[in-house]
Formats: sequence, C-alpha cells, structure tokens
Amino acid sequence: MRLTERRIKISKATNIIILFVLIACNISFAQNIANLSQPYWITPRVNDTQHIDLSGKWELSYMDNPINSTKDLANRKDIFQTEIPNSVQWSYYKAGKLPNPYEHLNSHLYKWIEEKAWYYQKEIIIPFSVKGNSLILCFDGIDYFSKLWVNDSLVGQYEGMYAGPVTDISSLIKYGEKNKITVEVKAGNWGNIKGYNPWKSGKIIKPWVISGGLGAEPFYSLGMWQGARIEIVPEIHIERPFLTTQEISAEKARLNFALEILAGKNTLNKELHPWHNRILNLPNEKGRSFVKIKEKITVIIDFFFDSLKVLSKEYNPDLYMGENWLEEEIIIDNPKIWNPVGLGDPNLYQVQVSLIKNGIVIDKLKFDFGVRKIDHVRNKGPRTHDRWENWQFIINGHAIFVKGMNWQPIDVLLETSETQYRWVLEAAKNMGIQLIRVWGGGYVETDIFYKICNELGIMIWQDFPIGNQETPEYPQESWETLVIQNILRLRNHPSLVVWCGGNEFNPYSKGNAATLGIVERNINIFDNSRLYLRTSPDNGSVHLYPDMDPCWYNRSYKFEPFITETGIHSLPESNLFYELVDKNELMDLGTMWDKDFPKTHPEFIHHFVEYKPDRIPRMLSRASHIIDLENPSIENLVEATQIGAGEFYQILSEKMQGNYPITTGLLPWVFKRSWPTVGIQMMDGLGQVVAPYYFLKRTYEETHVAVDLERLFWKPGEEVEIAGSIIHAGMESYGGKLSVTVFDDKFQQVWKKDMETNIGKGPFVSKIPLGKYQIPIEYGDRYLFVLVELKGNHDNLISRSFYYPRVLTMLEDEKLYNEYLNTPVKWITLEKGPWLKSTVSATSTNLKTDFISQDVVSPDRLKVVFVVENVGKKPAFMVNFNITGIKRAFFASDNYFWLAPGEKREVKVDMLFREHLTKHNVLLTVQAWNSKQKKININVKKNN
Repeated sequence: MRLTERRIKISKATNIIILFVLIACNISFAQNIANLSQPYWITPRVNDTQHIDLSGKWELSYMDNPINSTKDLANRKDIFQTEIPNSVQWSYYKAGKLPNPYEHLNSHLYKWIEEKAWYYQKEIIIPFSVKGNSLILCFDGIDYFSKLWVNDSLVGQYEGMYAGPVTDISSLIKYGEKNKITVEVKAGNWGNIKGYNPWKSGKIIKPWVISGGLGAEPFYSLGMWQGARIEIVPEIHIERPFLTTQEISAEKARLNFALEILAGKNTLNKELHPWHNRILNLPNEKGRSFVKIKEKITVIIDFFFDSLKVLSKEYNPDLYMGENWLEEEIIIDNPKIWNPVGLGDPNLYQVQVSLIKNGIVIDKLKFDFGVRKIDHVRNKGPRTHDRWENWQFIINGHAIFVKGMNWQPIDVLLETSETQYRWVLEAAKNMGIQLIRVWGGGYVETDIFYKICNELGIMIWQDFPIGNQETPEYPQESWETLVIQNILRLRNHPSLVVWCGGNEFNPYSKGNAATLGIVERNINIFDNSRLYLRTSPDNGSVHLYPDMDPCWYNRSYKFEPFITETGIHSLPESNLFYELVDKNELMDLGTMWDKDFPKTHPEFIHHFVEYKPDRIPRMLSRASHIIDLENPSIENLVEATQIGAGEFYQILSEKMQGNYPITTGLLPWVFKRSWPTVGIQMMDGLGQVVAPYYFLKRTYEETHVAVDLERLFWKPGEEVEIAGSIIHAGMESYGGKLSVTVFDDKFQQVWKKDMETNIGKGPFVSKIPLGKYQIPIEYGDRYLFVLVELKGNHDNLISRSFYYPRVLTMLEDEKLYNEYLNTPVKWITLEKGPWLKSTVSATSTNLKTDFISQDVVSPDRLKVVFVVENVGKKPAFMVNFNITGIKRAFFASDNYFWLAPGEKREVKVDMLFREHLTKHNVLLTVQAWNSKQKKININVKKNN
C-alpha cells in the first residue's frame, strides 16, 4: 500500500474516532446536566425585600428542535408576549393566534404545539441590596420536561409538572443589571407523540385526564402552568413551619408548632436520604461537629384574627451550623374554630413567623391556619373485608355524614385563575358540599384552590396523581420530589383532611410497591396528622355506577361504609351546544345511538365524553320517562336527560344518608367537567350548573325530609307503603310537623297524612311509617305525584321533597314484575310513554314574579334576588328560570322546584358573565312545566 493511501485511511479512521469521541462527549454532557429536582418545598417569603414574583409577562417562542445553547434562539419562531401562569395552548388563544380550542373541532389546530420545543424568556433586575443572601429560583409547576438558563448559562434540567425546577442562582446573577431567565418546555409525550398512551404513561408522571384520557383525547397540555418566584434567604433562615391541633375545646386549643432553622446552609444543600445503596447513618469515630451560633437568635410566632394580634410567643433557641428544629406547644385560649360547610364558620388565623438576629428581623413567613380537630371512628355496620378503615368523621367533636363530590381538574388546558376557582368553589359551597375529593386522574391542586377552600370551609381529600395504572417505571426520585413537595406545601391548610395514594389502581401489586412506599413513608415523616388511604376504592369505600332503580341503593349497598364515586350521565345546557357546535348538527338527535350518527354529527360527538354503548343508553332511558325521544329538540333532550339524572341523584343520596350510621359519606362523580362536554356532571365546562345540581343540593341541606319509597315503578291496583324519612345534620333538636300528600296526574289530592314529630340533635335519622296508599286498578300508564313537607312549630317550611312514581301496565307481566321486584334490573325505557312533561303540562297554573334586588359584585359578577308566586289553583311543577341574551353562567338557592298554590318563593341567583353586561339585553325568564313564561329585565343602571 502506498504511503499516501495509508495516510488517507489513517486520516479517515482518525476522523471516525474523533467523531465517536465527540458524540460520546455530547452524550456524557447531556447525561451530566444538573438535575434540578428538589424534594423540599421552599416557602414563599412575606415581603418584597425577600420575595420576587416572576409571574406575569414572559416572551414565548418555539423551535422545531431543542437548542444546545441560548445563541440558537436567534432563529426562534413566532415570538410574542404571554402571561404566566398559563399553558402554551391558552397563550395562543389569548394572543388571538388561534381560535377557542373548545369550539367546534378547533382542538385539531393545536396538535402541532405538543410537537415543538417552547422557550419562555424574561429579564429582571436584582438589586445590590440582596447580595450575600441565597437567591433560590423556584418554579411551582412546569408541564413537563424543562431546562433552565440564567444569563445564557445552562443551570440544569427537570421533569414533572409540580414544584420545579428549583435552584440557587446567586452565583449567576449580575446585581443591579438586567438578568435573563430562559426556560425550555417540552410536552410529556415528547419523542413519543403517536405511541403515547395516557392510561399507561410509563416513565411519565402525568395525570391522564390532561394528557389525552377520559374524554380529553383532543388535548395534551404543556407550559408554565403555575407561577415562578425568587426567594431571598439569609445565611440563617427559617423554613417549612408546621402547626397541628392536638386537643380542642371551647375554652382552649393545644397546638404543636414545628419549625426548621437553617444556619450556614440552605435547603438545596439538604439531603432527604442517600440513594444508590449508601448506609443511612454511619458517623466516624470522631462523631459529628456541632458549631454553635454566636449571634442572639429569636423566633416569634404571632397569631392574628381579623387583622388583630391575639397571641404572640417568643423563643430563643440554641442553634448550631446546619439544620435545626424548633418544636413547641402553644395554647390558644377561647379559640376561633375552623368548621366545614354546615357546621359553623370557617374561622382562620393568620400566622406570622419571624426570625430575629441581634434585634433585627432577617426572615419572615406567613400562612393561614385553622384550629380544628378531625378524628375517625368505626362505622356501625358489619365489617366485610380485611382492609377496613374508620370512615365515621368526627369534626371538632361532632359526628357527621360527609356530603361531598369528586373533583376533576378545573380546566383540561390548565386555566387555573383565582376567578375561575372562586366561581366553581362558591357554587360547590352553595350546594352544601362539605368535602371534595381531588381525584387521582387529575393533578395535586394549586395554592389558590386550597386558599379558597380554607375560606369557604370545604374539606379536601387529596389523591396523589396515580390513576388506573401500574407504575413500575416511575422514576423514583422524581416521584419522591412530587410527593414531598406537595406534602410540605399543603400540610398547614385546615381544609386538607385526607391523603390518598390515587384512583382505582392496585396499591398491593408489585408494580406499584415502590410508588406507594414513597408516599407512605413520607406522609409518616412529614404529615401523619391526617387520615391516609392507599387508594380509592378500598378499605370499605366503593365506586358504583349502576343502571337501576335508585331505590335499590340502600338494599344493594346497605353495608357500604363510604360511597366515594357514583353517578349518571346527562347533557349540559343547550346554550353550550349553540356556542360550541355547528347548529346543523343539533337535529336528528333521536338517532343518537345509530351507527351513522358520528359521521353526521362530528362536532357533537367531539364534545361527548365516553360515547359508548354502555353509557349512552343509561342516560337516554331515563330521559325517555320525561319526553318522547323520537325526534327531540336539543332543548328538550337536554332538559330530559338532566331531570332524569336529577331524580337518580336525589334518591341515591336520600337512601345512603338514610342508611346512617352504617354509611357515613357520599361523594358522587363529578362536580365540574374539565372542558365543555357531555358527561356525568353537576357543572359543565363553561361553569354552568345543570339540573342534577339542584336535586342533590336539596338533599344536602341541614335538615332534609324524604319519602322512603320502596321503588319508583308500580302496577295498577298495588298498595304503596309510605314512610317519611327525616335526615338532620344540625346540632339543635326541635319539634315539627310532617305531612305527605299523594296527587294523581291532574294534581288532585288522593291521599294525605299529617303527624307531629321530633327532630333529634344531628346526625339524626328517623323513619316514620305513615300508612298505605291503594292505587286504583284502572290507574295505568300514568304518574303519581308524592309531596313530603316538614314544617316548624310556626308553620315555617323547613324541607320539601317531591317524587313522581310511575304506574305501568307493563308490570302486569308477571315475569317482568317479579324480576323488577327482586333484582336491580336495568332502568326500563318508556318508548311509548307515559311522559312526565306532557303529563304535567296538561294541567295549568299561573306564576307571578317580582324583582327584589341586585348587587354588582364585580364587572363580571352580579347577584339578583327575585320572588316567584304561584297565583293559580294547581301546584306549579318544575319551576325553573334561565338567563338569556348573554354568555353567562349562574347558580341559585333553588331551581326546578315545586311551588304550591298561593305560595311565594324567594330565589337568590349568582351570575357570572363572559360578555359585557351593559351591551346586552339580558332577561331572567321564569316558568313551570305547567305555566306560561314570565320575564324580568336585568339592567344594572335601571335596577340600581
């Protein structure tokens, strides 16, 4: 071989070697990027000298591929200003670059977003005055993969949705000058968009309802969905205060106060525990060095109530370099107690913790705190399983039946503004909800959510985000970061009462052992003051979705301690469809389950959760009792599905509350949908409550009266045994009068029974036999109306419920009759009637309305009070009202109710407008199924 050829071959071989070396170096470099995962929550500071809020305006752009250096951003695309917290999807909509993702099929226009690498940039000036402190940059939620640069220096990377990245940037800051922060964000399905399965997320710790699961298939969120901040901490500082109530009485409360004090190091120098098989605690023969702090250090904890200081405690701890803990007992005399909905006021203290060095305050933290004690004892029913929890809640010494709901994320694309949370949670309180279960298919909730729940008195059951899957590939360090950060972030909130591992997964399987082990050990370390459950359902809780006569609930489930999911589908209001769906698709709705329906109704189906053979017939069979479904309008179909679902919720709630103290809690599925869809819901994706909200609300009142019907279907000639049921949750006892009236389908009274009764101190359940009503033998394929009322000693109405059992000739078929009597058969469809609405409308009455007052809460919130009176001679049935002429949502003190002849009812309405009120002709319309419509003009200037 010639020398030249040999040199060429050597040169090629050298180049190949160099190439491999460079590739290896790049791989090594990529692998050695600092991991900014930090298990310890950095507590926000109180004042501007220690806290810099980075929320607000950021520059947003994208690249087709991730960058290696910030210099590559010279070629970034589509640069514009956005606000954080926000998702990229909402940023595009709010900037006017894309249409509303929830309208029509617009979600398809957003699919490309998850395929790009996104870049947020912001410039800030850090004053010279903070130099010498640690500057800890904290991101409270980035979805999902992120990298961080400060002044073009790559700081590190992070994966996950929660509480990160977190890093000390003190050495990278130019004091007194502009500093640039750059954040790269990639979607959780990056590199696996087509193969990603939200039900089997693998190594991605992301809830599946915001990553393309459970009716949210069109969407995959990403972006800086929570805020960012810089916390400025001195060399000696305080962290992570923790208050718990140990004992409570009207005279005093005994609290335990714990506080971390760090000297010469900050949280980012802490190690939770060693990884990689290192021994946990092995000091050498010299032991540890304890260097005492020479400065005089004082810790002061102040309690404020209604802005007045009510208690101050001062401590002078001996401190050593490194980590220190202060743990003390605090006594509050005559404490203001935090109570959940229905049990009293949710009183809150504002707690301020100050660190003083040599007479100067150098660090300060503040948080809200509620004095409350929650215990659990065994239910009264028989134990039926090895794993058995104490489900009877004792709140501040008072046993209760827990009235609750399940909770999905408030928005599938992560719109988490305080305005939206406050609207939804105030509607929940208005309904009487005491506890919300934050479901494990969603995310660990935000600080704003907890802040509002504290204020409103709504208790929280917090699932960790595991939903319906095995988790053997979860990265343990990332999962531990998620778990600990959120325990430390949330543990002072009085509203938080339950920790749970997640939703509908097997916590006892090998694939979930490590994941649950991390949850359990860290709850034990950082917050063992609350009930902990491995998963739901388990330990005596159940999830139920039957398609049966709801009167079976206290038969089929009579020994179930706690119902943690149950429910039935209904359509959201028709305004939603007119706003979001092509109007040409709002026809031929009687063919909803035909195989060709999706082809001709693509937008309608797009807004339909779980369009499945086992779900839709359940909804339509109940609607078939209300109207003829052959060719209904969207308005009639919506109302029919909602009333059908409302009846179901009312009776299941009455049956399970009446089963107390064996059953001690009910959490139906689900309060609000994450985007505007058909589904199981009390409030639709646009914030509008549906009829089931009111049916369930009436059962969640403090004192509720019911008729304990054996079933809803009867055959002609049968005797109906009638028993009253009084369910009382109040702390007072009193006397009253119970009455039950049976009407025929012309609203003629055919049976009535009155009796005096006593209501005991709650929780109190009384079942009162009242006699039997004989159905006439000729009374077939017709409705009966049953009205039960509880009045006080001054004839004031305390509670009312109404029912509409069916008398069906089809039950004269002995086989069908026996099957229906003895088994929970599927709900019977009435293709040929009788139909409730047409039955009611055949007997008319008259309504009168009067406007009382209105209160402008904010430019988009209005509260109105009106009175409706039945001036006719027949009961007004399904009295309901609507707000027309504007895009809005509303909830009220009542709706879809019974109004007796001569009776007046005051109705309070809370409205939220999505358009400018003064530019629209807004009407409040009131009607019953058997009365003409009345109108009230809503005009802010006129009525004020």
